[in-house]
Order: sequence, then structure tokens, then C-alpha cells
Amino acid sequence: MLAKLNVLPRRYRWPIKWVVVGLTYFLVCYPYPRLFFRNAEHWRNPDSVLEPDAAALQPWVAELRVALADQHDPPQMLKTVERYVNQRIRYAFDWETWGVMDYLPTLDEVLALGREDCDGRAVVAASLMRKLGYKADLVSDFMHVWVKTDQGEFMNPRPFKDFVATAQGVKVNWGWRLLADFSDALGYGVGVFPMVRQAIILVVVWLALIGPRTRWPTAAIAGLLLTDGLLLMHASGRNAYAPIRWLQWVGFAQIVAGVTVLAWPWSREHPYRAPEQA
Repeated sequence: MLAKLNVLPRRYRWPIKWVVVGLTYFLVCYPYPRLFFRNAEHWRNPDSVLEPDAAALQPWVAELRVALADQHDPPQMLKTVERYVNQRIRYAFDWETWGVMDYLPTLDEVLALGREDCDGRAVVAASLMRKLGYKADLVSDFMHVWVKTDQGEFMNPRPFKDFVATAQGVKVNWGWRLLADFSDALGYGVGVFPMVRQAIILVVVWLALIGPRTRWPTAAIAGLLLTDGLLLMHASGRNAYAPIRWLQWVGFAQIVAGVTVLAWPWSREHPYRAPEQA
């Protein structure tokens, strides 16, 4: 297949290869494409996943009303709700629960499965707070989702609110910090996303970068650089609250070097010319 692609002119070969890379990336991250579209729809209107009046939530509300009856300190009240949610919703990454990279579930979906990551737990916590009579909204950065209320923030809030859910949709707080958070989130995503899935993407990218003039020793060196760079980024970003940024950049630099090693021969390609007649 690769050999057949490489005999095509560059103007056809490149688009075909990158379509293959794009489809591979999408299907590795979302092997169930319908969840990609559901996730996008939920993030367009995060309020739609909060269901304070859901029947399945009412026993939880009743238990919390009893637990909070003698608590008048807002921070302590929020800690009680957070502890209650965390004890009843087991933490699990979205690829363990849904089989996809990321998914913002509805309240009913979370309660039905009893496990979710930060966004599912935040959906339950915000729904509980609204039913208890407080204002509550989802906020997030690129790595984490938590809850902002009129009594304070909880569910393990982070320093910067890059995305804030409103009744009109998601408000984005643009700025340089947004880029810094994206860098950390990329490292964290590489650090915790299943390595088998990442390896599939890596191999497909490596094959796509191999051109008709690429020698196999060059391809092997580039493959080692790409693999080592990915492993370094994986090691650097597993702790969302203490990323090893210098290691992230070393890994990223190795990935760029691997791509450059393979891409460089393309700049030296030239159209085929028939040998001159003697």
C-alpha cells in the first residue's frame, strides 16, 4: 500500500496520506463516532447535561439535606458535597467508561454507570447544588472540569477558568494562559491516554512521512526519535498538577526532529525525467 502511494505525484500523495492520518487519529480517539457528536453537542450547551430534578438524583438530595442540616460554613458544606459525590462515583477515564478520548455525560448517564472522570463528577455535583437551592455552573481548563457556585468553587478547582459554562453556551477566556494550559494539557493527555492507541497513531504518522526517496536507515532513525519523544512526553505529563515541563519540551523536540528527518527528503524531490538519448 505504501509503495503504491509513493509512486503517485506529490500533489496526490500528500493529501491521501494526511487524510489517512486524520481518519486514524479520529478513529483512535473516537472509535464510536456518535459520541464525538454527542460530546460536541453537550459542550455547546453544558447546562443541558445538568438535571437537578432527575428522579434518580432525589435520594442523593435527601441524604445530603440531612448531612448539611447543621453545617453553615460554605467551605465545609462544599467539602461535604464533594466528598459525597466522590465516594459514590468511582473515578474512571472516559476511554475506560465510554471507549473514547473525552465525553461530557448527562447526569442520568453518570448515575446509571456509577463511574466517571472529573467532568461526570462535576455534572453530578452541580446538579446537586442546584437542587439544594444554590447557583452552580461548570468551569474548566483543558485538563479538568469543576464547579463554580455562589458559595465558592469546589470539586478540586484549578487556578484558571479557561472555559465557563453559561446559559448561552461556553465562554472562553482568551489569553496567553490559555496557550500555557493547552501545553500542559497536551502533556497530560499523552501521559494518561492508552499507549497502545498512541502507538497506532505514531506508526501511521511514521509511515505517512516515508517518501519515495527515504532510505530505510533514515526511516529507522526517525522512528526511534518519534518513539522516544512520545515516551518522554508520556513520562512528563502523568501528574496534571506537577508536570515536568522541561521533559515535555525535550520529548516534543525529539518528535519534531523525527518528523524533520523524514520530511527533509521531500524538499529534494523533483519530477521524473526520462534519461536523455545518447
